[in-house]
Amino acid sequence: MVLDLALRSGAPWPLLGLGTYRLTPAEIPAVVEASLSAGYGLVDTAVSYKHSHHALALALRDRPRACGGLAWVQTKIPPAEQGYEKARVCALRCVEELRGCAEGISVLLHWPGGSRLPPDSPEHARLRLGSWLALQELYAAGTLQCIGVSNFEVRHLRELEAAVGVHTLPLVNQVELHPLLPQTELRAFCAERRIHVQAYSSLGQGSAALWGHPALRGAARALALDEAQVLLLWAMRQGVSVIPRSRSARRVADNAAGLADALGRADVWRELARLDAIGDGTHFCWNPEDIR
Repeated sequence: MVLDLALRSGAPWPLLGLGTYRLTPAEIPAVVEASLSAGYGLVDTAVSYKHSHHALALALRDRPRACGGLAWVQTKIPPAEQGYEKARVCALRCVEELRGCAEGISVLLHWPGGSRLPPDSPEHARLRLGSWLALQELYAAGTLQCIGVSNFEVRHLRELEAAVGVHTLPLVNQVELHPLLPQTELRAFCAERRIHVQAYSSLGQGSAALWGHPALRGAARALALDEAQVLLLWAMRQGVSVIPRSRSARRVADNAAGLADALGRADVWRELARLDAIGDGTHFCWNPEDIR
């Protein structure tokens, strides 16, 4: 299955990737193998995730070349490593730890603020600008193949645009996104500036508020798909890439099954439209709106 789009840089970017949040080192190998076998094009991790880059790198580097490689590995710099020098050192360490795992390395700023600061501290803005300048330099030097941010709201991006200009804005903004939190304003802002939006928690963490919603159940029933596939398709149909996570290798494979064919079906598009009107602003994860 090949489901790609192009970033502003021209680099191909997969619509389907694997999330690894909360996966343990013992769970990583089987899940990563299942994702690559099913055609996932990206594996997403973070410096702060408990399985560590080491466990992920072992799983990816041990894969036989004859089985095919991974297009992207993506990691994120934590709030405690924000600021120009810290972010630069952290990004370079990520490159060393993940070298050889994929064709390209993508590094994002995990959060629009620093660590252990009040939400309204002006220090957040200084730290994230310094961090972004460090990533820009590494991208310009070819050390990183993609740079971006995570959890940035429109005002954070506007502030960054005022400081660095529209042409050096992030290539990717990874945010919580699902039918209850469609991020309409943010997606429109990013589309105007060709910032690709990537969704985390696109399955709503299995919440009954989403999975039990009549619109989702109705669409799944009409299309003979399960709820997870419908939720992934809903995001992908809008050009949003997804990084679903599962501890089950079988679930990882099932999530990918038939997505490419389904996106080409007119009835799928009609049914997915059921979900366009159910947004109510529900967050299942962190909410960055208070970070100055």
